[in-house]
Order: sequence, then C-alpha cells, then structure tokens
Amino acid sequence: NPEADFSGERPILMGYHPHGILSFGGVISFGTDATGWPEKFPKLTPRLCTLNIQFKLPFLRDILLSCGMIPASATSIRRSLKPGNAVVIVVGGAAEALDTKPGEYVLTLARRTGFFRLALERGADLVPCFGFGENDIFDTDAPKGERFQWFQDKLKSMLSFTFPVFYGRGVFTYNWGILPYRRPLTVVIGDPIRTEKVETPSKEQIEEIGAKYIQALRDLYDEWQPRLEPDGARPLVVI
Repeated sequence: NPEADFSGERPILMGYHPHGILSFGGVISFGTDATGWPEKFPKLTPRLCTLNIQFKLPFLRDILLSCGMIPASATSIRRSLKPGNAVVIVVGGAAEALDTKPGEYVLTLARRTGFFRLALERGADLVPCFGFGENDIFDTDAPKGERFQWFQDKLKSMLSFTFPVFYGRGVFTYNWGILPYRRPLTVVIGDPIRTEKVETPSKEQIEEIGAKYIQALRDLYDEWQPRLEPDGARPLVVI
C-alpha cells in the first residue's frame, strides 16, 4: 500500500509467512535487492533473522552479514529494532516447516507470543507479510514411523531446525532434484499495525495485539489469494 506509513520514523517488526522449506520468498525479498526493496522502501533497511548456528560457520557468516541478516536471538532483534530498520522474522520456524505441503497453508503463529511481546517492549509497528507460492516450489513427503519422528525431534532439539523430506527439480530433469520448481512466488506486504511501547506487557496486552495481527494477516490473505492463486481457494489455517 503506497499510502501506508513506512517513513522509517518508527521501528518495524515484520512477520513472514509461511516458512516453507527454505523461506525463499523471505530471503529474496528481504535479503537481496532483487524485488526492488530500495525503491519501494527507501527509508527502511531490512534485517532478516536467521538461525544463530549459521553465524558460527566461516564464510557463510560473512555472506549472511553482507546481506544484512542478523541472528534470530532476542538480543540481536532488540538491538536492531530501532527507527530506520525493518526486522523480519519467519515466525513459524521449524514447527511450521514440518507442515509444508503444496496447496496448503498451515501457520504456527497463535502460540508465538514472544514475537508480539518484542513488538510491545520496543514499541515496534507489526507488519504481516505473506509469500504466496512458498509452499508450492517443492514437493514434500512425510514418512511414517516413530523412528523418523524421533529423528526429526532430535534434530530440532540439537540444531534448532528441521524440515520434512522434500524434492524439486534437477538441472536437466524436471521430475526430481534439489532445485525448486519454476512456479510463481509472490510476496505481499501488509499495512503497519501501530503499537505503543510497554516495558512489561501483560498477557492480555500480548493477546490483544496478537489477535489484531492474526486478523490483519487473514485480511491480507483473503484480499490477495484469489488474485494470485485463481486456481482455487486455499483455507488459511493458524495454529
């Protein structure tokens, strides 16, 4: 919305949904200039949050820093939430990645109270963002069995991330590989939701701003899903 207030005078906290397999929409939109961020938001610097463990790896850390990314830790986010910055969090995390399935949008959001608490503590405006097609660029498979479930839970507890079994296209073949399919992926950014700074927000205040955010995200989805995915309605599930 060109009339929305993205003047950079207030800190911005954006939530990107859904997580998908590797959050390609978030990385391309907020970690590069490929979609024209400097022209659309000239007074805001995007700070995309990613796993802390990635900043412990040589070379990869330097690539991430050169893209303006920051660790997804409360300390880093608080330091970056200042006027002129737009901190972007892929809110659903590993739990949401496991629900990735083409043609479906299942968001892990209602219980992410820390996201809303940070916005209130820093007085940052909340902005919902949605990547239409994020879950469609890979096919996923969910092997059944306690051992596989145990492995995924173990990986999540040790490395703070996990993802389902997935596959896409190859370099020379289109039926199997590790590259994403050539399918549309469109990121839509909603209007800022004004918040007032509260040093110690109560449970009721967190729930209130959370409800406003979820409703704004649903409104954004209902407005754009029929335009960008005219092949059929897809229900938005928020858990």
